[in-house]
Amino acid sequence: MRNLLALIGLAALLFAGYTYRDRIPGPWRHDTAAALEVSPEAAQSAENKLARMRSSGDTVHLSSVEFTSYLRYRFKDQFTDQLEAPTVQFAGDTLTLNGRFPTDRLPDTRDVAALRDFLPDTADVRVRGQLRTLGPGRGAIRVQNVSVAKVPVPRDVYINALKKVGGGAAEPGLGRDEYPFRLPPGVGSARVQGGELVLGPSR
Repeated sequence: MRNLLALIGLAALLFAGYTYRDRIPGPWRHDTAAALEVSPEAAQSAENKLARMRSSGDTVHLSSVEFTSYLRYRFKDQFTDQLEAPTVQFAGDTLTLNGRFPTDRLPDTRDVAALRDFLPDTADVRVRGQLRTLGPGRGAIRVQNVSVAKVPVPRDVYINALKKVGGGAAEPGLGRDEYPFRLPPGVGSARVQGGELVLGPSR
């Protein structure tokens, strides 16, 4: 009986080690050490992980720095046409998207009009929310709060803005407070978990 329990324990350890090998340091990892700053090298690290995901069928984990670098250097058409110098931070199951936004593209509402004369040509924008898979190869950010030039934006104002940029229930399954985007090639699912972006392959 003791040998049987030991065998079961060993099998469980091997299974856990294989399942979570992407997060355990060691020579079996095919990616480089986690990048510390946004750079082309960090973008390449993210690309290497995505290539491994596509070939092995395993999920991969990207840090905030890796995904920000990937956005800026490899996946420019997603947020860089809306925001200048986008930066993404992951914490728990939440993401925060920061960047600079041309203020002349803000929605023409009474609340915005009252502030527009006091805003520069571009202003710092922060969007906080949660990520979910909308469909195969499609993701959506469920927006929880927005600030422009450190001023909180009322919910009804940013809901209006989402409609103008292709969000806000503009496609089936999309909520009024959500912004859709295309996932990287070969990625079928995406979520934020434990302060990392977890990507799964298309099936």
